[in-house]
Amino acid sequence: MFRLTPVLVVQFLIASLPTLCTAQGMAPMHQTSCEILVRVTFEDDRAAGNQIRVELRNDSEVPVGETFTDSEGRASFHVAIAGQYRIIASGTPIQGNSSESVRVEDMDKSRTVFLRVKPKSDVTSATTKSNVAPVTSAAELRIPSDAKKAFRKGMEAWEHNDFPKAAEQFEKAVSIYPQYDTAFNNLGVMYYQMNLTEKARAAFERSVALNDRNADADRNLARILIHDGNFSRAEELLKKSLMVEPLNPATLTLMCVAEIETGDEDGALTTARKVHALPHEGYSVVHYVAGQALERKGQPQTATMEYETYLRESPNGAEAGQVRTALTRLTASSRPNAQ
Repeated sequence: MFRLTPVLVVQFLIASLPTLCTAQGMAPMHQTSCEILVRVTFEDDRAAGNQIRVELRNDSEVPVGETFTDSEGRASFHVAIAGQYRIIASGTPIQGNSSESVRVEDMDKSRTVFLRVKPKSDVTSATTKSNVAPVTSAAELRIPSDAKKAFRKGMEAWEHNDFPKAAEQFEKAVSIYPQYDTAFNNLGVMYYQMNLTEKARAAFERSVALNDRNADADRNLARILIHDGNFSRAEELLKKSLMVEPLNPATLTLMCVAEIETGDEDGALTTARKVHALPHEGYSVVHYVAGQALERKGQPQTATMEYETYLRESPNGAEAGQVRTALTRLTASSRPNAQ
C-alpha cells in the first residue's frame, strides 16, 4: 500500500520558508544580501496560518516582492539593497491590512519581523463556508508576561533554525504556564526537528489535550500517527484541524494520505482535487496518491494523467522514482499483446 515516507513527514512538519527575489526597479545604492524573515501572528502570538498575502515595499512605496505565508504563518524575502522597507499583510483570513517597517543595514544577514494581525470571523471560500475563526483557548488569554517573553524568544531562535535554543525557550514558557497549548505545539516541532520523536509526540498530545481546537497541534500529531500507521486516529485529528482551517493544504494532503491508506479511494480523490485547486507547492504527493486511487478503481488513463501532473510539478520529488515506475507499468499494460 501507499506509505508516507519519513522524508515527507519532516517536509510536512516544517514547511520551507517561501522566498521571492526582489525586483530591482531603481539604481542600487548600498549593496547587501539580507533575508527578511516574516512571522505573521494573531495578537495572542498564535501563528496566523497560510494563504495570507505578504507584500514587501521599499521606502518609495514601490512593491519589490510578494508571497504568501506557509502553514506556520511564515514568509521571507531576500533583499540586495540596504534601506527602509515596509511589510504588508492582507487577505481573506484576516481583517484589513497590517504593516510593519524594517530597516536593513549594509552588514545585515537577516532580520526578523513579527507582524500582528486580527482574524476575520466570517471567512467564505468557494467550497466551504465557516464562521469559525482561528481558536484561542481561554487558558491562553491568561498567559503570564514571562511565558510570552520566553515564547517570543523561542520563535526568534526558530526563525534562525536554532532548534535547541528554541526548544529551551518553549520549555521555559510551558514551565511558567503549563496550560500554554501553542508553546507545547511549537516545542513538539522543535523536538521533531532534533529527531526526538517520542518527546515530540508527548508535546503534541499535551497541546491537543489543552485545546481541542488547536489546528496546528492536531495536524502535527496526525503526521506522527500516519508515520506510525495509526491512520484512523490521524483522520480524526485531521478532521478537527480542518474544522478550524478548512483549506489548509498541508492538512488536506495528510488527509489524502490517510484516506488512501484506509481504503477510501473516493475520499482520497476528492481531497486531492481540493489540494490541486489551492496554491500547493510542496504538496505534489497528492497527485501520486490520486494516481494510486485511480489505478485501484480501474482507471489507468486518468491515473496516468495524475502521475504526469506529479512529474510536471515535482520532477525531483521524493516519489518521482515510484511515479516513473508506475507510468512504465501502465504504458506496458496498455500495449496489445504480441502475437
